Amino acid sequence: MLVKRELRERAEAAITSKIRRNRIVLDPGFGFGKRFEENYPLLRRFHEFHELYFPLMAGVSRKSWIGRALSSNGTDAAISERLFGTLGAEVALALKGAHIIRTHDVKSCVEALRLADVVAG
Repeated sequence: MLVKRELRERAEAAITSKIRRNRIVLDPGFGFGKRFEENYPLLRRFHEFHELYFPLMAGVSRKSWIGRALSSNGTDAAISERLFGTLGAEVALALKGAHIIRTHDVKSCVEALRLADVVAG
């Protein structure tokens, strides 16, 4: 996976530049420089980033590709209509091992993740 290779290279460069390993968190950058269809497999394969042995962060809140997934009659869901899709993606990421979730809707995300934590055990 190209994103994983790039993150590995950037993390190695940071360590070579004397940044301590415990100060590094990796974020695959959902939505940044990616076509819509590239975000879905990135979410699906998020667990593979654990092979890099760094904490993982993800920010998918209200992203346009979530609006596309929730589209109706060829029209992407408005930003204000993306909460449930966002929560679904955030829970999926947590279940795939995200350590940090960057979100706009903190209370909703915390509540969804609390339930996911109970279910996942």
